[in-house]
Amino acid sequence: MTPTVVKAADAAQFLSVVPRMLGYHPTRSLVVIPFHGGSSLGAMRFDLPEGDGESLDRTAATVTGMACRLPEADAIAAIAYTDARFHDDGRMPHFELFAALERRADACGLRVTDLLCVAADGWGSFLDEDRPAAGRPLDELTWVGPDDVPAPDGDQATGAELPACSAEERAQVAKAMTALGEAVSVLCGPDADSGTAGGSGRSVRRPRRAAPRRNASSPASASPRASAAPDHDRDSFGRPVARPVARPTSGAVTGISPRTRASDLGPVPAPVSGAVEHEASDSEASSRVDPQALATVCRLDDLPRFFEDALSGQLAAGDVYGMAALVWCLARPALRDVALVQWSGNLAQGDEAFDAQLRWEAGEEYPAHLAMRMWGEGEQPQVSRLEAALALSRHAAALSPRASQPGALAMCAWLSWALGRSTHAAAYAERACEIEPEHGLSQIVLSFVGAGHLPDWAFRRANGR
Repeated sequence: MTPTVVKAADAAQFLSVVPRMLGYHPTRSLVVIPFHGGSSLGAMRFDLPEGDGESLDRTAATVTGMACRLPEADAIAAIAYTDARFHDDGRMPHFELFAALERRADACGLRVTDLLCVAADGWGSFLDEDRPAAGRPLDELTWVGPDDVPAPDGDQATGAELPACSAEERAQVAKAMTALGEAVSVLCGPDADSGTAGGSGRSVRRPRRAAPRRNASSPASASPRASAAPDHDRDSFGRPVARPVARPTSGAVTGISPRTRASDLGPVPAPVSGAVEHEASDSEASSRVDPQALATVCRLDDLPRFFEDALSGQLAAGDVYGMAALVWCLARPALRDVALVQWSGNLAQGDEAFDAQLRWEAGEEYPAHLAMRMWGEGEQPQVSRLEAALALSRHAAALSPRASQPGALAMCAWLSWALGRSTHAAAYAERACEIEPEHGLSQIVLSFVGAGHLPDWAFRRANGR
């Protein structure tokens, strides 16, 4: 897709472009825009810093350091969006921050194109010696560009809400997940629901071991019931069968084997009542494994294929069991990490990640080229796959039972971070940690955001590589 080129004749027009370039109206933010010549290379948003001169200088150093990671960047512009007012101090807000940015940019060899402030009561430029003490009117920032450039929507936090779904939909997924867990235990054993790759995926469908054959003459081979009847009292499968018993006549017991006495015959049991039949029926139903759950577990026989089908939209809107299986997988770190590698790569890499996970669980080293993906290094992902995976994970998180939500929320957090949306990433990760405070991947993403760490490919993308 060819990007839209918008030219700004002055600072006011430039400020009207920035929200449309970001897709939202920044609030309480510092936005830094690197340039190569006269063309922007993207934009970076930071929370507006507060504190003393040392704290502001650290922020300025971080900001300019990130701009320097772009090989083609030779200049920067910075805009502070603030609730403060020009009238509060009789001068432009965040003056000290702009001074620190100018010093750090000069030390890094970056040209400063402008340092601007959009306050609650006006706007102005740090580099404009003639700026009014009360700022310039905000109505000068009205958009006058082409109509085909989408208008901004909300602020930087907009869009991090989970999709709406009904309580009935969530209850259906929760019920399907319960049935799915029972089916996994039946097919793979009670320890299969351990969160390891060995407890799911290709190891789901394991051939049953044949019962060992025993010598017919061995005492251990004969059960009490089998030895209670002679050989000719067995059916064609070798099972003992009862001899036919005739109806007694005239008080005599006839038609019975000479070896059987009348006193050996027990009383005829009373008819089974309806209540007992109902109880037996309920017991049988409660022990019955949901056939749809069994079929869904079999879909996990090829776990990467299941993840790829889900990404390509093959989980239909009404596929409750398919969505339950996805939530179930994302709630298990070993399986979730396979999806992370695959959705940020391709199906072949998902196969490799699954096999690597099995080997790691067996004691081998996990391949470094797969592990580095989580830290934002390695091959640049396709944005379209990341976007599709984020939409899918958001839907899964919205339908998840609360206890199972952290896995899907953590996936949302990582995918948002991988797309350069650190504000959204932090929102998802914080929500996951509210449910499970020690959730691993969520804490990792929060540490990335807190340190201002961005994936390496975010900088290569701006460079066109």
